Amino acid sequence: MKNKSFLFLSVAFALIMGFSSCSKDENIAPKISSAAVSTDNKTILVTFSEAVYAKADQTGAIDASALTITAPSALTFTYTVTHTAGSTTATVNLTITSVIQGTEVFTVKPASATAIYDNEGAAMAATETVESNAVTRSGIMGSWVSEGSNVAPLLVTYFKVLKVTAEFKANYTYKVNQFNIGNTTTTPDLVFTGTYEMAKSTTGEIWNITCNQELPYTATASGIFEIKTGPEVLWYEVVQTSGTQNVPPTPAAGFGSSNGGSLGVLNVQKFVRVL
Repeated sequence: MKNKSFLFLSVAFALIMGFSSCSKDENIAPKISSAAVSTDNKTILVTFSEAVYAKADQTGAIDASALTITAPSALTFTYTVTHTAGSTTATVNLTITSVIQGTEVFTVKPASATAIYDNEGAAMAATETVESNAVTRSGIMGSWVSEGSNVAPLLVTYFKVLKVTAEFKANYTYKVNQFNIGNTTTTPDLVFTGTYEMAKSTTGEIWNITCNQELPYTATASGIFEIKTGPEVLWYEVVQTSGTQNVPPTPAAGFGSSNGGSLGVLNVQKFVRVL
C-alpha cells in the first residue's frame, strides 16, 4: 500500500513539474513598450518588448504596412517606417502638414494580427496599442496679422506700412503680405515668399529663425521670435543679413538687440494669431 501511494505521488509530482516546465517555456507574444515623439516632431521611436520581424519565420523588416499610426483629426500627416529585421525598435518618420498645437498625441498599434512576429513566430495581438508623448508646439507655424500699434515703428516710419499678414506653413514655406498706408483693398502692395528654418533656443521661450526669401528678390533675414501668452501674441524681430552689415538680434540679448541694440524696439513686430 505504501509503495502504491509513493508511486501515485511520484507520478503526480512528475505531472506537476512537467506542466510547470511547459508553462515556463510558453512563448509570450511581443508587445509595444513605448512610443516617443522627437522634440522636432519628425520621428516616433517605437520600442518593442523583444526583437520583431515582419514574418513568422524570423525574416523581414516591418514597414508602414505593419504599423497603424493615428492622431487627432486636426493633425494631418504621412509616415514611413524604418526597421531592421530582428531589432527591438522601429522609427516612424513623420511629415506633418498642419499646424501643431502641442497637445496632440499619436496612437501606435499593429496593422493586423499577422503584421508583427517575434523570433518564435508568435504574432503581436491586433489589440496591442500605445500612446506617444505629446508633440512639440510648432513654433511660428500658423497665420498671423500685425496692424495698428503692433506694426514695428521702423516699418511705419520708413516704409509707410499699415498692416502685415504672415503665414508660416508646416512645410517650412512662408508668405508675407504688406499693406501700405492708404491701401484700403485686399490686394497687398508687396508679397514676400520663401522658406524658413527655426530652432528653439536655450533662452526662455525664444526661438531663432532664418528666412530665405525668394520673391520679390532673393535675400536672407535672421532673427528671433517668441509666442507670448495671455493673450497669444507673436513677438518677431529679424534683419536682412544678405548684402548688408546688419547684425541679427540674439536670444541672449533679447528683443531690441538688432545691430547691437542700436534700433531698440523700433524693429520689433507684434502679431496676433489668426489660425
